[in-house]
Amino acid sequence: MSSFRAPKSTDYNLNNSISSPSILKKCGKQTINNVPGRRVCFDLFKNLKLLLINYDSNNKNDLIEYNNLICDIRDLATEINDNELIKLLKDARNCVNILNENLTLFVKVILILKWMNRSDDVVKEYRLFLLNVCTAYSYHTQFAIEQLVACFSHVDGTTCDRVNCMPSQEEERGFLNVHVTLEALLKAIPLAKDLLISALKKKFPYKTNSSYSHLHYIHNLLYIVEYEPNLRKNILSLIINKLVEIDVHIPKNELDRLESNINIDIEDIFSMDVDDGGCIKVDPNKVEEEHFSDTLDICLKRIFIYMKTVCHNSNGSLLWDSTKLFYHDLLSIFESEILPTYNSSHIQYVIYYFLSFKITLAENFSNWLLKKCCDVSSPSTLRQAAAGYLASFLCRAPFITNNVLKNMLFEISTWCNKYINSVDKSVRVVDEELLRWHAVFYSMCQALFYIISFRHQDLMDNKRNLRFMENLNLSNIVTCRLSPLRLCCSKVVDRFAYITKMYQLTYCYVVMDGHIRVTDQSIKDEWLYSYFPFDPYVLPRSKNMIIPDLYRDIDSIKSCQKEERYVDKIPSSLPENMDISPSMVLSPSPARTDWLGQFAYGNNTQILF
Repeated sequence: MSSFRAPKSTDYNLNNSISSPSILKKCGKQTINNVPGRRVCFDLFKNLKLLLINYDSNNKNDLIEYNNLICDIRDLATEINDNELIKLLKDARNCVNILNENLTLFVKVILILKWMNRSDDVVKEYRLFLLNVCTAYSYHTQFAIEQLVACFSHVDGTTCDRVNCMPSQEEERGFLNVHVTLEALLKAIPLAKDLLISALKKKFPYKTNSSYSHLHYIHNLLYIVEYEPNLRKNILSLIINKLVEIDVHIPKNELDRLESNINIDIEDIFSMDVDDGGCIKVDPNKVEEEHFSDTLDICLKRIFIYMKTVCHNSNGSLLWDSTKLFYHDLLSIFESEILPTYNSSHIQYVIYYFLSFKITLAENFSNWLLKKCCDVSSPSTLRQAAAGYLASFLCRAPFITNNVLKNMLFEISTWCNKYINSVDKSVRVVDEELLRWHAVFYSMCQALFYIISFRHQDLMDNKRNLRFMENLNLSNIVTCRLSPLRLCCSKVVDRFAYITKMYQLTYCYVVMDGHIRVTDQSIKDEWLYSYFPFDPYVLPRSKNMIIPDLYRDIDSIKSCQKEERYVDKIPSSLPENMDISPSMVLSPSPARTDWLGQFAYGNNTQILF
């Protein structure tokens, strides 16, 4: 069977043969049985079934012979030609009736054989062996599924004929062979779907793996949905979860670099190095953050294309029933994976792109965000995040109608005014504890200021709209004891003050001057997270699917030049009986909010409305 045999004396130390963590893993040039440079002829396995039948793990000689068999297959399998591999697979299939738990190692070494890009006869024999052994013994199913799933991230380093970074024709042929096998296995063992989800999570490429391995893996996961549609939500959730991990590791300086390189050559972005084994590896001179942005870029484009394909027919018409089902899955994933993530840069555009398919979707999403903002049973940090998403979405999405925009503004302002009427009279001292309790209110005010600041041309283009804006009762919000102008993002407040003065809706400068005089300016910038998630899209390969048709470009926020104002006394717009805590003047910053759901002053945040 092999060119080398261990001594048969009773003094032979078995630790030399089975001490490795797994006999299926190579530990170096010297394995249990092989001598480098020697080749095993697989015709010698004519007594394979007899060897397996007679195998006794308690017999040292049988154990040695069995381990030699395993290592022969493991070490030399890549050198077997198709005819030899077909014979081995047929012999293994003839032994299925005896492949119990004692022979698990033999089953595993057969299942790890490289087969997906072999001849059709090899693929057929491998598939038959896998199906037979899994249906006969269910405990082999988990490992079999993991080996199939591991094929999904395969990248042929010698391939040069890729189109838009997608797998080549030969790679696609191999992937299709895996999918046919996996589909047949799931039909034969329906309960294996739970094992499949577990395997998909386990085998997902690590974030530092090559961009192409991520793309191929996601490409194949989306293909699984075609024959297992019930798994779509779980698979999409897994994909989004993993891309969120990559997204949050992209630093701002890398995004600034991509934004500044307007004429960047995208063909040079994804240059690959190939090692001696034909495997893709990341260019050692390429910084990690560039690699993350590359991966996110090509993977997001694949997801955009998938959503477009699922929700439209070949003529480009929207398939409304399919779209509605997809929306419910995507909204659930957004709530669990994207909304709780602070400071992501692009993953949120998955739902943004989807909402552009129909205005009804965008309106429904806006209403959902508003309900989330007002849901007192939700954590305050999620409510603040929803306010930021709502403001950013209404400002950036050109497919949002003016009616939707005005309805959202009316609901937000109504909520803010009711909140003020409920708690404002009880406010006497402005301190950190007060600010912590009313964090959601300040986020809602900030959303209101942001929307008015950057959609004012649509909101105040005629007398009817101006009357609508006057009825929002902005002066009550601006001058209330809770003082939202103190805490909202300084740039947003400056812009809001300028716009509202220009249209004579309210006058903010007197109130702002008083706050600046008695309070450290940094409080406004550091207490409340000013996160508006739909900032400009800068990933070069997928950018053309968002910019410019689906995105409203807003002039960068600039601090407005203020007219000269006197600040030598507290203006009369501040209530005379309102006290400013000394700690608010002396402390450089109040408690910082933790976006994952905790505050520096404790976990139990009280929401009063």
